[in-house]
Amino acid sequence: MDVFLQMVVSYPTVVYTVLLAVCLLYWLVAMLGLVDLELFDGWLETDASDAVEAVDGGGVAGILSKFGLAGLPLMIVLTVLVMTAWIASYFADYLLLRHLPGGLVRFVLGTGVVVGSFVAAVPVAGLLLRPVRLVYDKLRPEPPRSLLGMVGTVRSPRVDALQGIAAVEDGGAGLVLQVRNESAAGFARGDRVVLIEYLEAQNAYRVIGEDEFRGP
Repeated sequence: MDVFLQMVVSYPTVVYTVLLAVCLLYWLVAMLGLVDLELFDGWLETDASDAVEAVDGGGVAGILSKFGLAGLPLMIVLTVLVMTAWIASYFADYLLLRHLPGGLVRFVLGTGVVVGSFVAAVPVAGLLLRPVRLVYDKLRPEPPRSLLGMVGTVRSPRVDALQGIAAVEDGGAGLVLQVRNESAAGFARGDRVVLIEYLEAQNAYRVIGEDEFRGP
């Protein structure tokens, strides 16, 4: 036990001991509800095209994506990476470094162990997190389907630049949406319109007539 404690608080293993303690503290605070579990989510999110560009440019997200680490919550990835690197560093210290005399040589080799442990941890963490990623991808909600281009029927007495409501059949229960149109004529109840733009500031859709959208 004394040897174990001595190594985990001595260089180089102490580097990962501190990082591991930070990760464990984060999860403890998160379980107590004092920090948002999704605080760092999205830092490693990347789609296929972004990953290719990042790899070509040497981006961190692209490199991690190559080993199956992108697209997962950051703190999960960091915790597994640090734990894996800590184990590698500990055994390198236990099997090699502790038998060497102290001084510059041990410090240089210890620095190499710090770097090498992290490099070795990346592919190992990718393998360990592969089942987690499969479950995470299944639980991830599907992105909302774009409504642009869908046809609706005006339900309000009038649709103009300030007001209007239309019902849109989306294949389910249907949607009732706020719609806007800047033309002088506008639309009346029963007219068929097409959603062409989402107006975020108004939480509404700009629409044009179905005949205008279809063209001559």
